[in-house]
Amino acid sequence: MSATLLFVFMLSENVLIGGVYLLYPWIVRKGLLFGVYVGEEGFDAPAAHALTRRWYRAMVVTIVVGIALGSVLALFFASPLAMVVPVLLQVIAFTGLYLWAHAQACALAPVGPPPAAVAPLFATPPLSPLLPALTIAACVACGLFAVAHAWTSYGALPPRVPTHFGISGTPDAWRPKSIATVMLLPVMVLVLAVGLGGTAWLTANAKRALRRSDQGASLAAQLRFRRAMTRFLCGVALFTTLMLTVLSVSAIEVGLGHAATLGRWQMVLTAVMMAYAIGGTVYLAIRYGQGGSRLERAGAATPLTNGLADNRYWVLGMFYVNRDDPSLLVERRFGLGYTINFGNPRAVLLAVAFLGAVLALVLLAAATH
Repeated sequence: MSATLLFVFMLSENVLIGGVYLLYPWIVRKGLLFGVYVGEEGFDAPAAHALTRRWYRAMVVTIVVGIALGSVLALFFASPLAMVVPVLLQVIAFTGLYLWAHAQACALAPVGPPPAAVAPLFATPPLSPLLPALTIAACVACGLFAVAHAWTSYGALPPRVPTHFGISGTPDAWRPKSIATVMLLPVMVLVLAVGLGGTAWLTANAKRALRRSDQGASLAAQLRFRRAMTRFLCGVALFTTLMLTVLSVSAIEVGLGHAATLGRWQMVLTAVMMAYAIGGTVYLAIRYGQGGSRLERAGAATPLTNGLADNRYWVLGMFYVNRDDPSLLVERRFGLGYTINFGNPRAVLLAVAFLGAVLALVLLAAATH
């Protein structure tokens, strides 16, 4: 990769990732400050605004430093580390800044019991399961097709098969043929297909976080956000699964000698998937905010309820732990989307099983390259 192209990728990556981190305090629900419920009045207090301004300044400095470091690595050394080091810097800085800001916000939390939790105030029909169900079915079908294609082609493959491809789609690493080297990618397609499709399904049924005395505005906003997030995740699942299925089939075709490279479609699908994922995330953040908060008109008389306002159930403002809550997914306190209920054994089991399967496949992939 040329130094100029490496610089362009590095710059885009840093601006996008850093920009999302920079936007986080801007999209949160009123009353939540860096993972802490400080109340609607506390959210508008000078101390809260000062803390948020310090976050913005620190993140801008981190982005500038990351771009400067990446520019040196890209333009003067043409090193691939230009794509990795600045992002690691941003992740580390984000984590440290969040922990610091969270500790500062804890001092602003109101004294006394949280607002009383309430049951859903309005009877609402559940979101239609049709789109998540079709997404899971399509993803699983693609995964099974990738596995079947690799399995039926196994006998015709030569003794050595390609296991890695460069940015041009040309194979640059070969290994002896084995079940691991041939079937690893198709199995990964199937595992990711089930995981991504399942996430979309669970999101459609995620827990609501109502506000009291708002005449149903928060409920309507959250239902709109859940529909949008569910559609977005279904699209991510379909694009990702299709991209990986084409990659799996193309890799087998290269191994069989039917093609010299992965082909143009692989690059096109990868670009489309990345554009959709990044563009969709930015759109959801700006259009809806956290859980649909930008559609609400919250005031001091409409405090959050149903868990988001209870600091006792949140560890570091990121991890929701409530054994008495049967929900699998709940709205994040900081960021966009949902997180699991670590107090629900079923939710933890599902997350551990999926992450364990992905980690095992990644380790196996590293061992076969």
